[in-house]
Amino acid sequence: MKNALIVGVVAILLLIGGVWWSNSLKQKAISTEIEGVQTYTETNRGHVQGGIVYDEIPPVGGAHSPVWAACNGNIYNEPIPNGQAVHSLEHGAVWITYKPDIGADSIASLEDKVRGYTFMSPLPEQEFPITLTAWGVQLSLDSSDDPRIDQFLKKFRQGPQTPEPGATCSPVPGGVR
Repeated sequence: MKNALIVGVVAILLLIGGVWWSNSLKQKAISTEIEGVQTYTETNRGHVQGGIVYDEIPPVGGAHSPVWAACNGNIYNEPIPNGQAVHSLEHGAVWITYKPDIGADSIASLEDKVRGYTFMSPLPEQEFPITLTAWGVQLSLDSSDDPRIDQFLKKFRQGPQTPEPGATCSPVPGGVR
């Protein structure tokens, strides 16, 4: 009986240690920086109707629309609702936004990088020419040939920061397509 109790206690301690270690690795993976990546703590994942005001442009998370923007390699030629884009971020997508005046070659270069769990749209009011956003992380850039674009996509498309990994990016009624 005493041996069984000791084995049980050891097993519980190993389980607790394993969970702590796993969570530490996840946080380390998120915090390992790509130069220039900004991180944000976004805890509100509630669905709300109507207009939502975000502190960041483009937004990096927070309360959002109950429907998401299609994000299976979708390229939008017009700005899309921020609340729908944020819902797509929650699903693990990366949103590539750009100022419309960056030029056709730069836009085409970015379009070549858009595939599953990625979507792209113009966002004239953003500060930088190009911004990549995933839930809670953002990278602002001046050029479409910056190698950090591929690094960001590799790390954060369905990355460790994703609140709902594996959730669909397929279009839904009421969402932008």
